[in-house]
Amino acid sequence: MPDFNLPSEAGKASDMKCQDRSRTYIAGFLAGPILATAVTLTPLAVHAQAVEGVYLGQDRSVLERWAPAKNASTSAGYTTVTVWPRSGVSLEVTYSASNGTIVALEAKAAEASSKAGANFGDFKFGRTSLRDIRSEFGTSGVLYPNVCPATATSSGAVEILNYYDVQGTDFVAKFVTTVGSSELAQLNTKYGNLLYANMPSYALLSGVGIYQREYLEKTQGSPSVRDAGYEPIKWVQGELAPSNLPTISLDRIKPSQLPVFRIYNGPNNYPDFSGRDQRFSNFRIRIADGMTDGPKFAGEYSVIQFGCGTGCSVAYLGNNRTGEVFDVPVGGEDNMYLNLKFQLDSRLLVAQWADNDPGKCFVDFFSFDDGAWTELMRREVGAADACFKSVAENLR
Repeated sequence: MPDFNLPSEAGKASDMKCQDRSRTYIAGFLAGPILATAVTLTPLAVHAQAVEGVYLGQDRSVLERWAPAKNASTSAGYTTVTVWPRSGVSLEVTYSASNGTIVALEAKAAEASSKAGANFGDFKFGRTSLRDIRSEFGTSGVLYPNVCPATATSSGAVEILNYYDVQGTDFVAKFVTTVGSSELAQLNTKYGNLLYANMPSYALLSGVGIYQREYLEKTQGSPSVRDAGYEPIKWVQGELAPSNLPTISLDRIKPSQLPVFRIYNGPNNYPDFSGRDQRFSNFRIRIADGMTDGPKFAGEYSVIQFGCGTGCSVAYLGNNRTGEVFDVPVGGEDNMYLNLKFQLDSRLLVAQWADNDPGKCFVDFFSFDDGAWTELMRREVGAADACFKSVAENLR
């Protein structure tokens, strides 16, 4: 039985001790066996894993999309700040103080009653229970030697931490579930000595995070201990309601405001020009050649652009994962001197082009989402000859 002194009545502060973290937590707290030895995982290719639209490895400058970060603290070469990406949800971001690279992300529900999406699959804050999490993954996960897996908060609630390696990456996911002080008192009254066995049904999700393993082991210790039957999990990006996404600034749209959730690094798959992609078959050689070097846009797409006359060009997208081909919404004689700007880690496509009829140069901002284009903004930047300048020059 864990060495926890829980309140015997509602409102009494809970006091938790963590003298033998790994054995107590899984063998006692969740009544499951543990492996006696640590398991070493061989890191595979790293994919972008997003929390609130921010992913590990990005520069801290991506936080500029929100109000100035609060509660900054620096320890052991890392700085941690808090931002508020949407109503009722905070995002705690840790980055290297020396180079600004983000190494840890954790989204937290501001209130236990929140039912907001939790960034992972269909998990929801305040609704998904610890029992749901264990059922989803099959085990209780990973224990780190310097972390108490269950601790009391200042309000008398209990927070429970579960860690899981993310399959095919150098990342570790963390799920935080919480039992309020009043619920603890009720559980103690209802179940007595069986309180611990029943607690997973009452511990509700209050935080979801993802960490670089190297950073986590520096701060939480190693080697870690894994539950019997443990396997790394797949990171399944949760869907957030569009109204909850960061607001796009119409003064200047940055690639970091439209991040991708994963980056494809598998083999190139080419179009089916005799079937699904038949309408693009007249350009089969150009499109196939343009996909040879792998994705350069929106995580898994090649941007293929080629000429159609003096000052004229057309462009297409080729999905390097599926082989599917898509039109780009600008190009041809209506959009002369076409200049496209894009990044692998963003869904933002910036297109500069001239319309010779009014004699104007424009810069268009597009978002590409699940095969569909959305025009976010169009700016006139001068006469047609302004399109001979770079996009950066015209947007100063």
